[in-house]
Amino acid sequence: MQVSLNPLRFFLPTALPFFLFFTHLINGPVSAEDTTFSPELFAFQTGFANASSKAPEDLVKLVHQAGFDGVELMGLQQVERFLPALKQSNLKLHSLYLKLDLDRPDQPVDPNWSRVLREHGDDLHAVWFHVHSQEFPKSDPAGDDRCVEILRSLSDQVKPWGIKIGIYHHVGLWAEQFSDGVRVARKVDRDNVGAVFNLCHYLKTAGPSRLEQELGSAFPHVLLVSINGADDGETQSMGWDRLIQPLDQGSFDVAKVLRVLKAHHYDGPVGLQGYAIREKPENFFPRSVAAYQELLQKIKD
Repeated sequence: MQVSLNPLRFFLPTALPFFLFFTHLINGPVSAEDTTFSPELFAFQTGFANASSKAPEDLVKLVHQAGFDGVELMGLQQVERFLPALKQSNLKLHSLYLKLDLDRPDQPVDPNWSRVLREHGDDLHAVWFHVHSQEFPKSDPAGDDRCVEILRSLSDQVKPWGIKIGIYHHVGLWAEQFSDGVRVARKVDRDNVGAVFNLCHYLKTAGPSRLEQELGSAFPHVLLVSINGADDGETQSMGWDRLIQPLDQGSFDVAKVLRVLKAHHYDGPVGLQGYAIREKPENFFPRSVAAYQELLQKIKD
């Protein structure tokens, strides 16, 4: 409910705080549902595949013109390549996509990680790890203790920079299911470590029927989220061409994901997956940003 302030022009300025105080008493506090829900949107590097130019400055310009707030990059070698252009356009490096190898507890991540962190930690917001193992089968909890130990060490390492760490569930890997990331994040029990929800991988591994229930029950351990257009139905039997589309395409209602995020007061960014999309990002990037704004408007009420 909005209260017209027009009558206040007859009040003395000192009367305004008392008026607002009594309005608060009458209407009650503003709920979280009444506040603006508009997570920042960033583009995955996978979406650059068919761009007309592969130069970092051109790709960043493309991201900026489309209306994104930043990017995700794949591998430490991309940091130095993209940072100058990102800073010039006032865009964020929202996340780095890195490998975590459970079978090498002595060196589970890229050996250049510590150097990049020292030199560019202030420019990193999050790192999400795709977790591999040949020793432990997919989703095998027997690997949890080792993964927890590694993630706690990484958590301590990035804490001075305020960087968050996400467990990126991915088809075919040890952390394959979204529930794997949630299970491990709960065991890690650190504020800066959580599970990543990837819509396309979730639809491929679990199907859509319990999505809202499973995503909602994962809070407060949901750290980062990725979305894209996708088809609904028997998604576990679909290929990536149907599970990863521009955000303005596909029959799956992506608003379902955003409604859950809003209901649980998610305050992180949202990434747009672009793997294997055949269109040029010059075309589907701006359409996807526009579709994202339409989705946010759809769940506003």
